[in-house]
Amino acid sequence: MKFYDQKIVQKARKERKKGLSIREIEKKLKVPNFTISRWVRDIPSDAKAFNLARQKEEFLKSDLRSLCDDLKIDKNLAKIFVSLLYWCEGSKYPSSNFVAFSNSDYSLVKVFLELLRRGFEINEDKIRIHLQLHSTHSPKEITKFWSDLLHVPSAQFYKPTITHPTNKMKRVDYRGTCTIKYFDVKLLLKIIGLYESLTKKL
Repeated sequence: MKFYDQKIVQKARKERKKGLSIREIEKKLKVPNFTISRWVRDIPSDAKAFNLARQKEEFLKSDLRSLCDDLKIDKNLAKIFVSLLYWCEGSKYPSSNFVAFSNSDYSLVKVFLELLRRGFEINEDKIRIHLQLHSTHSPKEITKFWSDLLHVPSAQFYKPTITHPTNKMKRVDYRGTCTIKYFDVKLLLKIIGLYESLTKKL
């Protein structure tokens, strides 16, 4: 994914709010239309094709939502969800001897921690957060964002790692990569054992 300065992203969004089409913005900024589309998809438009595409997306996304309407996430189900998410995005034993879940999707990180809290009796004081940020971020602002989102005091955050974005490292609304750390090897092994058991069921 090509890197674009945030000023270009904001200019594209500003032009879209003025009513310009994606094709018009493409010609003006010399940025591919599919890239612009990602940047401005949340901005209302009078364009028929754009609105039809968003309506179709919403229709398809709503198709299975009713499955969650009456879903009761009890302690055992929370443990299963935790194990599945950890299987995908967690650090594995023996390369890691503690729970470490990492992702840049802040909704996913929030869901994982809330399920962990719901499924297991954890000590909140043992939670540690490590952020990997870009040099374009404000560490103070981003730390506050994650602290508020996860309900973890900023005092339990490590000093963030700062990297310089490259041409392949830029996304709209990127809030850094967050790693939740919980130093309990016994809990790690229980989570791993759970998803290993699931593999034998399928």
